[in-house]
Amino acid sequence: MRLSFILASLLVLSTPWGNLQAGELFKSGQFTVRKVDNTCKLEIQLHENDRQPAAILALFPAEDYYGELFTEKPRIGLANEKVSIKFDSDKAREIPFVPDAAAKDNYWRWQYLETTEGILDNVARKGKMSVEFSNGKQSFSYTVVLKGSGKAVKSVRSCK
Repeated sequence: MRLSFILASLLVLSTPWGNLQAGELFKSGQFTVRKVDNTCKLEIQLHENDRQPAAILALFPAEDYYGELFTEKPRIGLANEKVSIKFDSDKAREIPFVPDAAAKDNYWRWQYLETTEGILDNVARKGKMSVEFSNGKQSFSYTVVLKGSGKAVKSVRSCK
């Protein structure tokens, strides 16, 4: 029994999303609060038809930090120019990427978003969020039901 637990742990760590487990403070559905290098962030997983996230939108509780968009390298590659975020029936907001600030590892590509001011408040208050972006060849669109997101937002805001 102990051996199977160890093997299962190693399997999780070897999966592409296994390294995302470090610093996890809160997790509920698609919402995870992490502390990385003494900075807390709320990660919202964007799924296609499977259980692994194809992209992750990360939001910070402090206005002096940028947002982040992680995209799965094999499925999406690098997103171009901007991300469009829409809540319920509100008008979509286009947020550009910080120029020349992309990075990657073997599985993920990530880019920093310019100001995400007010988005965290909407995640806590609204019912549905749509996130859209393109990689230049294909457009990607994800809808996240925000039920339960209030606890995640409280958790990231109280994180020290």
